[in-house]
Amino acid sequence: MGEVNTGRWASLRERRTPFEWSIEPVDDARSDCLLAVDPNGRLHLLVRVDVEPPTLPPDLQGIEVRAMESQGTWLDVSARSHHEDLFTMVANKILDAIRVEGRDPAMSVEATIDELRAALRPVGLELSVSEQIGLFGELWVLANVLLPDLGARACHLWSGPAGERHDFVSDGVHIEVKTTIRSEEKHEISRLDQLRTPDGKRLLLASVLLERSIAGKSTIADLIDEIIEKLENDGRAIDVFEAGLKNLGWNDGLRQSGSLLRFNLRNVRIFEVAGSFPRLPDDYAPPRGVTAIKYTIDLAARSMLGVDEVKEILAAM
Repeated sequence: MGEVNTGRWASLRERRTPFEWSIEPVDDARSDCLLAVDPNGRLHLLVRVDVEPPTLPPDLQGIEVRAMESQGTWLDVSARSHHEDLFTMVANKILDAIRVEGRDPAMSVEATIDELRAALRPVGLELSVSEQIGLFGELWVLANVLLPDLGARACHLWSGPAGERHDFVSDGVHIEVKTTIRSEEKHEISRLDQLRTPDGKRLLLASVLLERSIAGKSTIADLIDEIIEKLENDGRAIDVFEAGLKNLGWNDGLRQSGSLLRFNLRNVRIFEVAGSFPRLPDDYAPPRGVTAIKYTIDLAARSMLGVDEVKEILAAM
């Protein structure tokens, strides 16, 4: 009895009364998810949560989410009976996220409603060319440098979506990712403190060189799919990763957008920002009244870290 289908709704309708809900567990082995039909014929999926979320998803196409207290805290996802086909699909997707992927129940409800909302609305604002280039580099480093060594924990270290100084941060190591489609390995530094090594930590710079081409092998969407596949069924890590994408303006509608760029990877080199690495001195102070400085560094002649050196440094993350 783990799947929601037309037969189960019909059975619940037969057992309801004019004054009481008809309720049953989604699965006989668990009591944290319930199906119900109320006296007015409205369909309900009740999901137990530890605490009521601070916000609930807005109503969508007749589907509502409310919090209720009844021997615990529940999220009541409901719809009118004439939305049965759509609601059945939504209910099964929420249940799959909770039981198969192991996601947090409240996050499962919110993510499913948000995904449906994205599918039903026109494609939102597109990511600019520079935003796609930068995001591609960060995702490539996450997928091919951090995930193989750190596992799903790497998603929790991704700080780029939060607008922090560096793109990945941990107690021992910070990583800044710079991506370019220039023919030369030159990168623009946009903050005074971007190449300053935090006290007691090490700072790496990943230099990603791309070629933009209509025949390119990869897009941002490809890297997103690769990362989610590597995360397997770690629901918490997937939630964190998808929340980061959302903060950066990504939505799945962009997969069908004509503005989604294709790239070929030309090269990736990783450097430690230390010693004579090209950057402004840590004690540099701009003249009074200068509030921002941008400068360009050239890494063509710099010696990069070897694979074993990178792995040794990542072990401290």
